[in-house]
Amino acid sequence: MTHIRNDINRWFRKLHPIDVAFIAAGIIFLGVFYIAFRRDVASIAIRVMVINDNIAYSDAAPNNLSIPALIAGDVERDELGRVDSTITNVESYRMTPDQRVTYLDINTKATYDPRKGTYSIHGEDILFGQTLTFSFSHTYFKGVVVSLPGLQKPFDIKSKYTIVKARNLNGGNQQYSISGVPDYIASAVQPGDQVVDGRGNVLAKILDVSIVPAKRITETSDGQALAVNDPEFKDVNYTIELATQKLNGETYMYDYNPVQVGETVPLFTKNITVWPTITEIVQ
Repeated sequence: MTHIRNDINRWFRKLHPIDVAFIAAGIIFLGVFYIAFRRDVASIAIRVMVINDNIAYSDAAPNNLSIPALIAGDVERDELGRVDSTITNVESYRMTPDQRVTYLDINTKATYDPRKGTYSIHGEDILFGQTLTFSFSHTYFKGVVVSLPGLQKPFDIKSKYTIVKARNLNGGNQQYSISGVPDYIASAVQPGDQVVDGRGNVLAKILDVSIVPAKRITETSDGQALAVNDPEFKDVNYTIELATQKLNGETYMYDYNPVQVGETVPLFTKNITVWPTITEIVQ
């Protein structure tokens, strides 16, 4: 060991100052290169909303035929067959009778850039609102990122509960000539019913249900309009506690659907799915 150390010392003594300068410059260059281009690989959880190719139109939600192919446990592999991403949860429901949304929770191996403080997969940065393309074993799709690690802090997203009043208008069926819904729909939602997502989070809780006879407009023999109670249809009003989040002064439910008067609240309970319309934001 002493012999080796002596050989190293003799070699250093033979170095010209210019040689030492070049060696030092090389070490500094390698250090800078490592810091500038260092990338860490980490497993992170993201949430995406599945879309069609053209997100500019109302049919941006996935086709109904593709939804059964989105399976929890399905994996995406790289060229060497290693697992890159795994679907851990699938949630699909209709925000209105005509509009379906599908969200996926995905665990993925991402590359972390410490200089920019961002993660990336497939050569694309994982950013809020970024569209990413996935090719799992059962399906190919595009998804918009709606949640990623560290999102809450820069966007100042605050979770809270919002109480609203909502009315079930025609049960989503426009063929009724009067307001209200059939009695079997009116009685299907009860106080205490909850809407729960695939992760066990309560999205909505029914605090109160008010059911009264719906009004039918009839005409008397002398041509006067008269509002009378309909014998079959009911007006149903709900008081609902929503799990919401506030972002840039706006309140959202069910991820990023606005809480506003006139918007519908999808209530997919154990008995029925209805879409009452928000009539009042209580608090």
